[in-house]
Amino acid sequence: MKLTKLSVVALCSSLLIACTNDAEQLKWRPYKDIDGTIQEVSFVTLTEQQINKSKTSQPVERHFANLAVPFGKSKTFKRLGEIFPLGHFKGDYSMATIFLLDNKSLNIYKTEDVQTLAKAHAFEFYEFGGMRLSHAKFRAKTEICKDFKGKNGVDLVMTTNYYPENSFTDFYTALLEVKLQTQQAPQEIGYNASFTGNDANFQALMKQDEQKRGKNLAVANIQEKASILFNIICK
Repeated sequence: MKLTKLSVVALCSSLLIACTNDAEQLKWRPYKDIDGTIQEVSFVTLTEQQINKSKTSQPVERHFANLAVPFGKSKTFKRLGEIFPLGHFKGDYSMATIFLLDNKSLNIYKTEDVQTLAKAHAFEFYEFGGMRLSHAKFRAKTEICKDFKGKNGVDLVMTTNYYPENSFTDFYTALLEVKLQTQQAPQEIGYNASFTGNDANFQALMKQDEQKRGKNLAVANIQEKASILFNIICK
């Protein structure tokens, strides 16, 4: 099978670094990352023409997330990774996800990619949708699935950003740290919440929501990430 480029939306040729003008035209979603820095992400679609052995073709869409990169007083962007749907959210809605190993996207619908993640020492995970954005890092002493099923466990650190009414200016971030194991529930959960923005109404709404649901959301979020190991990577 041969893949040839048909069209590119908001990309500058085939470069991973985009033109500045293109970057300015994109809609950027800010989020607080694991290290506490504020990053920005945007989404693009690449349409390719898939040609099979019989020389018939069909357009195939691929979806990507990009990270903003400062460029003087403006910005460019670099490719973060390719997006694949995962699971269901409120019925038929699938979360948009990225699995990264050594900065390379892996496809969880390919057996060889899942096996690669299972044997990896560490990998990163991004999730977009449902008015939230998560970035997680899974790390093992030896191999992800070997440690997950054994005594070592897998260390998970992640931030999940929540956006009231889909705001692009105000959001709150839950930073979580926990050890995941198949044989027992987490003994300790590190949790810290922080708030970004200056809209008084949004800030009051977020702080009220965090006080009411924050820790319960954290537990549910950890269960979701553990299910990725249970049901996909280490099943």
